[in-house]
Amino acid sequence: MYQIHFYRDKNGKEPVKEYLRELSSKTDKDSRINLNKIRDYIKALSEYGLSLGEPYVKHLSGDIWELRPVRNRILFFAYDGKSFILLSHFIKKTQKTPAREIEKAKRLIRDFLERSGSNQ
Repeated sequence: MYQIHFYRDKNGKEPVKEYLRELSSKTDKDSRINLNKIRDYIKALSEYGLSLGEPYVKHLSGDIWELRPVRNRILFFAYDGKSFILLSHFIKKTQKTPAREIEKAKRLIRDFLERSGSNQ
């Protein structure tokens, strides 16, 4: 079993957790479906890790992976061999993951590692 952690920036914001809260506050059917699907994928990641494989998870670049519920994408990385850090979220609108999302994830990983004092 793996632990799932939400990335928290220096101001205390947790982008993925905030997105899940936003979805849970909506009452429309699509939001409920998306929220349940994302929760199911996060639970599966905690149980099976990267062995889930596609279509659930996909390696993007370096340490960056994506969780792939429907059109939602949650970028994450493996940490300390037993945890995953959920970094950011976006809605996929094109075939290829936008470079800006990958660059953002790289920045968040650097920030996380610097502030956690880790040299993973």
